[in-house]
Amino acid sequence: MTRILDLPRSIEESGRVQRRAAGSRPQPRKFRPDIEGMRAFAVVAVVLYHAKLGVRGGFVGVDVFFVISGFLITRQLLASVAGRGLRGLPDFYTRRIRRLLPAATTVVVATVLVARFYAPALQVRSITLDGLFTTFYGLNYRLAIQGTQYLHQNDAVSPLQHFWSLGVEEQFYVVWPLLIGMIALAGRRFRNALLFVVLVGLTAVSFYFSVTVTAKSASWAYFSLHTRAWELGLGGLVALAAPVLARLPRRLAGLIAWPALAAMVASAFLLSDATRYPGSAAAWPVVAAAVLIACGCGTRLGVERRILNEPLLQSVGRVSYSWYLWHWPMLILAPVILGHSLSPLARVCVVWVSLITAIASYCLIENPSRHLARRTWQGFSFGLVLSGSVVTCAALVLAHLPALVGTGAAVRVVQAADTTPAITKQMLNAVAAGVSIQNAPSNLTPTPDKATKDLPPADGTSCHADFLVITQGPCVYGDPAGKHTAVLVGDSHADVWLPAFAQAARAKHWKIVDWTKSSCPAAQLTVFSSVLNRTYTECDTWRTQVIGRIAALKPSAIFMSGSENVVDANISPQQWSSATLTTLNALHNKTKAQVTLIQDVPVPAYDMPSCVAQHLNAVGSCTFSTSKAYSFPARHRQLAADVHNAGFAVVDPESWICTANTCPAVVGNMLVYRDDTHLTATFSRWLAPMVAPLLTAPKGG
Repeated sequence: MTRILDLPRSIEESGRVQRRAAGSRPQPRKFRPDIEGMRAFAVVAVVLYHAKLGVRGGFVGVDVFFVISGFLITRQLLASVAGRGLRGLPDFYTRRIRRLLPAATTVVVATVLVARFYAPALQVRSITLDGLFTTFYGLNYRLAIQGTQYLHQNDAVSPLQHFWSLGVEEQFYVVWPLLIGMIALAGRRFRNALLFVVLVGLTAVSFYFSVTVTAKSASWAYFSLHTRAWELGLGGLVALAAPVLARLPRRLAGLIAWPALAAMVASAFLLSDATRYPGSAAAWPVVAAAVLIACGCGTRLGVERRILNEPLLQSVGRVSYSWYLWHWPMLILAPVILGHSLSPLARVCVVWVSLITAIASYCLIENPSRHLARRTWQGFSFGLVLSGSVVTCAALVLAHLPALVGTGAAVRVVQAADTTPAITKQMLNAVAAGVSIQNAPSNLTPTPDKATKDLPPADGTSCHADFLVITQGPCVYGDPAGKHTAVLVGDSHADVWLPAFAQAARAKHWKIVDWTKSSCPAAQLTVFSSVLNRTYTECDTWRTQVIGRIAALKPSAIFMSGSENVVDANISPQQWSSATLTTLNALHNKTKAQVTLIQDVPVPAYDMPSCVAQHLNAVGSCTFSTSKAYSFPARHRQLAADVHNAGFAVVDPESWICTANTCPAVVGNMLVYRDDTHLTATFSRWLAPMVAPLLTAPKGG
């Protein structure tokens, strides 16, 4: 995941520590070199984490940036409002524009243009849209939505993904300055006290959301403003309390600062991607950073003199914003441009190149832009021009996306709903011919860019339940007036058969009920969801509920299927087989229906539409061997044997999709897979004659 923030330095750079007259109260320091050193830690942690160079919890650097931002920006806002009241807010926003937008615009435009010519053809549109979302600081919610949608969980990582944190920060600074402005109207006497109370409330509520939402949806918790605002709020509270904190005895502050620094650094190494984050775990780096800033409000401490004020850290801190902006696109696009994944040494090289680029960006763009457009109207005009340049670039790229239409002759294949020996033979011949296709047919359906939307009719409804959905409707397909009913049950690899069964069921006058759930095996196993970053409790609840609903339905036939990769390698073939039989037996005992296991489909394990889009004139390079069609071949074999020995019918669809040795990417004019594991609805529908014989009325029915 990606993270970043940068924050203006105009306040801390605006002056040096003022000498105090003897006997006067200590005043908060204005110039804070220690914060520059904290910036250096934050950006190095993030960069090394993204480069996979040993800092497994380096994402905490973003949290440190948030705290620094909350402190400096609140201090800046208080100074602006104290001097000019509400009239100081436009100046605040123009300073933000000058500080953030020029460098960000440069990175976004450069990334979109490089992606247009080097990124996989299917990713160009998505990356360009990400660029548009960064312009309006909304990328964090685009990522949150995609992260909770099963259809997007295998999407390639965007080279602009790290802009999510800028979105969070700027959304916070739409609300917080306005609150400060309104509270300023209450009068100088009560302003800071009222601000403190309001910010304590906002921080507490946001932290509550951070903990509770993380437990339910990791994606929304990670990217959302309401779960992250407390981190900025805590920094703001330190700024409001700075006059009091400045009076801390130097020795006490020094004693507290060292453990705070140690805790902040340790969090980058002891937390990891397995941590439920942000949740309560984020309190570790956030509180440590806030305490460290608080300790330095009054005077320079030993931790500053000995570590944070080191010239190297100060230099890195100054370019931290530019480095954060440049490092991630380079790490993501470098392997695309080079045509292979990056070795550890290559990642180190990319990190150094990104740092050199960041230094140049700081000297040529970031620093000079602070002195431009001093007048408010000029500042806003400057911002509009910069935003307009991103929109213009994106529009041009979207208007000239890579061609995704095949150059081969149009093809037609047999289409049927029921089967005969002749139809079966024609279909198997078409699959065999698909192995030899080189030029994608001009009528390829769906085209690679439309493949992800070529879905079974249950998708997008509760009938194929997403991660957080448990309740489903009747979900009847095929012939609603049919005498007999069959149920499809399992995960998305069961759902892919709905188009085939619905087509065959209409011809044979059967009802088909689709009760499936994303990434939820029908096998009696509790699984961990990488999307939710927690135990998938909704899966267990749904499985128990759906078995009861199927029993009440009293169907004539039940077809259970699912991905063999939905559980990790720690589950042995025997455990997988036993858990599957537990559910099969429960369904048989409760319904007395004919229960059939449809084994998992062979999978390419790479995104097939992307491969075809990149090789429209060499589609054969996207075929894959049947020997590599299953990640856990022992699991696949044992399941078939044990289920058969238990007396259940077993159907292996591999012969419908592949030859004896090879699985084609294209059959006739049809794209076979919509991603790296799922059949397209078009191809599934074509297989209706293969599943039609399974819809056989029970004896006496």
